[in-house]
Amino acid sequence: MVLDMEQLITIREAARQCHRTAETVRRWVWGGKLHAEKVGNQLFVRRADLLRFCEGTPKDRDARLALLDEIDAIRQRIRQHIGGDIDIVKVLDESREAHPSW
Repeated sequence: MVLDMEQLITIREAARQCHRTAETVRRWVWGGKLHAEKVGNQLFVRRADLLRFCEGTPKDRDARLALLDEIDAIRQRIRQHIGGDIDIVKVLDESREAHPSW
């Protein structure tokens, strides 16, 4: 079976998109409510399946899919510009250290 990794997202990313915790998304998978693919030791969810599960009308899904595609394109440009991924927690911590609250 050939997986299209461009259409798969991690459980953590799925949780962010549905405004839930990763544990909740895992429960959906374990409960059979949401299909997931296991690649190595990590679970991935198809973006379209997640949107069908979390969202309402087809019009809403199409708009959200277009937005997700735009977000992915922006992420790719950022990765190319900086040469990899950003550790956002580290960046926030550094910013807080540089700008302590009064």
